[in-house]
Amino acid sequence: MGHSRTWLTRALAMPVAVAVTLLLPLGSVASAQDFEDDADTSVVAAATTPISFTELGRGTDIVFSSDDAPVLVTVPVPDGLTATAVTGILTAPTDFSRGWLEVTSDGRLVSRVDFDAGQAGTGLPISVPLQGLEVVDRSVTVSMIAHLVPVDDRCYDRTRYQPLALRDAFVAYDGAERQPTTVATFFPPILRKATIYVTDGSSGAQQSAALQLSAAIVNKYGSQPDAVVVEQLPNGQSLPSAEPGLFERAVVLGNSGDAGIDLATAPNGSPVLRISGDDKTLVPQVSLLAANFDGYWAASRALASPDNTVAQISQDAITVGELKLGTLTTSGLNHIEVDVPFSQSQLGRPMKDVSVRMIGSYVPLPNSRNGELSISLGDRRLASQTVNETGRFDIGVDVPNELLRRDLTFEVSMDVTGDFQCGTSSPSSLTVDPASTITSTTGFPPTPGGFQSLPQSMLPTLDVGLSHGDFADLVRAQRLVVAMQRLSYLPLQPRVLPFGDAATSSLPALLIAADGTLPTPVALPMDTADQGLLRLQGLEFGGQYGALQVVSGSHNEVVALTSEGDAADADGLLNWLEGGKDRFAELTGDLLVAPRGGEPFDVGVDVAPLGTATSAEEETGLSAVTIGWIGFGTVVLIAVAVGGVLVARRRGQ
Repeated sequence: MGHSRTWLTRALAMPVAVAVTLLLPLGSVASAQDFEDDADTSVVAAATTPISFTELGRGTDIVFSSDDAPVLVTVPVPDGLTATAVTGILTAPTDFSRGWLEVTSDGRLVSRVDFDAGQAGTGLPISVPLQGLEVVDRSVTVSMIAHLVPVDDRCYDRTRYQPLALRDAFVAYDGAERQPTTVATFFPPILRKATIYVTDGSSGAQQSAALQLSAAIVNKYGSQPDAVVVEQLPNGQSLPSAEPGLFERAVVLGNSGDAGIDLATAPNGSPVLRISGDDKTLVPQVSLLAANFDGYWAASRALASPDNTVAQISQDAITVGELKLGTLTTSGLNHIEVDVPFSQSQLGRPMKDVSVRMIGSYVPLPNSRNGELSISLGDRRLASQTVNETGRFDIGVDVPNELLRRDLTFEVSMDVTGDFQCGTSSPSSLTVDPASTITSTTGFPPTPGGFQSLPQSMLPTLDVGLSHGDFADLVRAQRLVVAMQRLSYLPLQPRVLPFGDAATSSLPALLIAADGTLPTPVALPMDTADQGLLRLQGLEFGGQYGALQVVSGSHNEVVALTSEGDAADADGLLNWLEGGKDRFAELTGDLLVAPRGGEPFDVGVDVAPLGTATSAEEETGLSAVTIGWIGFGTVVLIAVAVGGVLVARRRGQ
């Protein structure tokens, strides 16, 4: 999900019946776990290595936020494999004497683990058996319920302590992956790598098809850290010769033959998904495939697929129910909090002037207690009201534009004070109604701007311009499309145009000019950047560098990959971005510079830093560049003055 999706997953952890949905099953195709492999279609390498929850597209932990609240854990079962166990390290909070964890499936007890404070305090390794459980749509589901007994059976508020958790969770498998024999089973529930082959890297149709398919695969596999790459087949070769590894797939895009989608057999005997078509029909075939992922691969849908998207057509007002966050209810004694996570990419556009109306209910408090409801965004409390006997709330608030981020979490909380009798004080509960609304208008220039406006300002149609139009440029564009797609809940729809058309398009654009040559002039942040600041950051005067730049217009946004004359520096920048999980997501400003042999850095040229309500130009009437030069000049003057004083002292001595 990617950074955004991981954030949203964490925010959904409520002390209620939570579904840790590692594979979202559709339909009701059921069977018993087996591994009766077809020897001719099985990957040689067996799945003997446990697979982490991180590789399955989720965090590393299963968290139990409250006692006796079931947590549903669904794990994928690829064809030919048997899921044998969920393993991890059980850890518990302080102030408890003992506890237990019960695991059931279809109402039948699968396992029970009893533990005491000494065991869980240091971390207790456990294994939950999965053999023999029913497989539905390539998945197995168990329900886990945890219970803690406090020291001396005393009362305490669980929300104030670290929750019970199964840390570093893995799934163990037996068997060998069975390779697909039909288009409908081609994509597995776990995808480690998808290689998209083009037969002609300079074909605009194949370039558009490769970019669109890359975005579609990343979108459907959600937060899985899969690798999606583009390769070019050697001249005269129609199918790849490389043998796929475990959970790997190959797709060939070609301009030969009738338009269609089928399975072909590679020289090594492995299946390859072949998408055929000419310059007019190839891209529509990929679009058809992308639009029907759910139909083609219902039984092998991606692990953390972004089901919490909203309508493809952007809306000014959406309900919390449309965000598909599940039941937003939690309980507690003193502090009760319900998080409502939201991403601008779910709207398919950047937004501003956001208004939130949260409605819901709570258990009325007894006369011996008082309570206050509030809505917060980050550290800022936006509104509050005192609870009453109705048990209902309706709070509306306007969100200052300077608080907007790519990803937002609205916190609805209730703080309770008063008399609490141990053993007689029942927890209170708080529920956010799905009819609650988030209203906004289209924000151009985006808020926030620069890198933090990606990917929402690139949705849905993205025009791509390649300065040389060759395979190397295609690879660079594909790497950036994948990076942006990992942050988006809606699929990007890239299309390759002549560079000049993309550069002057009224739609969002991605421009690849890796050697710094722009066939069509484009005003970029590097042109007006504070050269003194760039030197201080590590870019030597006249030095070589690669740069990624974001330009905000009045109606669209442009992302450009450039360099100071050497495409290798632009490639080095992309390598650095891919070298860290969240590097792209954490970029701020509108200019990323990667000096040759130095550490890349990002700066803001035409955008204000996050948390700043107005830009420097709005506050002073001076441009950011001018302010930068003033600051740099001030430093120089101070240095000269200090030097003069020291010289005078030496002369005096």
